[in-house]
Amino acid sequence: MTGLLATVLRPGLTTVQDGGRRGFTDVGVPRSGALHRERYLIAAGLVTGALDPRTPALEVLGGLLELELRASVVFAIVGPADVALDGSVSATGSTHVGQVGAVLSIRWGGPGPVYVGLAGWQPPLVLGSAATDTFSRLGGSIVAAGAELEGTTPEGAAAQVGAFHRPLVQDRGPVRVVPASGPVQDLITTTWRVSQASRSGIRLAAGDRRGSGTVPSSPTVPGAIQLTPSGEPIILGPDGAITGGYPVTAVVADADRDRVSLLAPGDEVGFRAIDVTEAARLSRERKAWLRRSLAHARLLA
Repeated sequence: MTGLLATVLRPGLTTVQDGGRRGFTDVGVPRSGALHRERYLIAAGLVTGALDPRTPALEVLGGLLELELRASVVFAIVGPADVALDGSVSATGSTHVGQVGAVLSIRWGGPGPVYVGLAGWQPPLVLGSAATDTFSRLGGSIVAAGAELEGTTPEGAAAQVGAFHRPLVQDRGPVRVVPASGPVQDLITTTWRVSQASRSGIRLAAGDRRGSGTVPSSPTVPGAIQLTPSGEPIILGPDGAITGGYPVTAVVADADRDRVSLLAPGDEVGFRAIDVTEAARLSRERKAWLRRSLAHARLLA
């Protein structure tokens, strides 16, 4: 029977996310989903024992999130945050249990999002997903004070307590991209500065530049780098438009998309061109590292 797991006391800058909704871009519905996919999947894996993109999580992008637990709840927090359970410091990157009446506090530290996984949480689904599109407001929700998180604590959830993850290998250097169309030389020989950042996308700037105008609207994907008429590239995020009238000069390699989610206004970023074969290899390696990072009996079986 579904019951109340927690009540939001302070919301911070928080949304409901999962792995996103698939299969609806042909009718104009963006995929949305977790901004930093690795951190999200680790939080999901720590509370469920599976790297399951259907598992919901709270995505915190700023401020202080406070939850009053209304049941015995197994939880995990992944990302840069100061965490306390009833005032006592609690570690990120591992699985814990909080008892009825306890207050769980998560203060975002940055860069990038923090994910809160709650075993058994069952938020409403829209088109099969709990993901929140912050641009269209489709799907889950932007969390507010007083929101109630409902679900059913699964049997055996307490066995997850003590699971943890080892830090992943962090890639360094320029963000790797696969050229898409037109000249890419200007993109990869310039050091860019982040001027704006949101779940919809990252806008870059580097002095006075001129783009290549507009083109007929065509499909786009998260990670696509559009070149605006002013010469300012935009890296599309999970809530970005699924069609666009700006030329796509390159696409961020899948293995580096989470690195882009860590960028904030004022940061500098460079790019390096690779081919599709190398991008596919890097993606496979990254996913293998992610699985090995989790010290969890089910995932290691």
